[in-house]
Amino acid sequence: MAVEICQTCPLLTQCALLAETFIARGDAPRAMIWAGVGYDNAGKVVENLDRHRIASVDRNRPMRIIRTGAGPDRSASALPPPRRHLVLGQPLRPTGTD
Repeated sequence: MAVEICQTCPLLTQCALLAETFIARGDAPRAMIWAGVGYDNAGKVVENLDRHRIASVDRNRPMRIIRTGAGPDRSASALPPPRRHLVLGQPLRPTGTD
């Protein structure tokens, strides 16, 4: 149902371009549907969502916040990057629809 809703969204093209940008830099979406495409926990495209079964959820995993807008420089951090992340960023451009 989420994939069908994505296909009707006026922001689908912009959302798909943003997803492609993240994938190109190695930050593939994980365990979500983004721009009408389902991704598993490893960030791989799920070809058949009807047959896909979700593994148990590990709620204690670390989280990394990815900022697409201006933010503080944290490049000096000595901690290894976590496996899970949350994307915060700039709003998408208006499409001209209400």
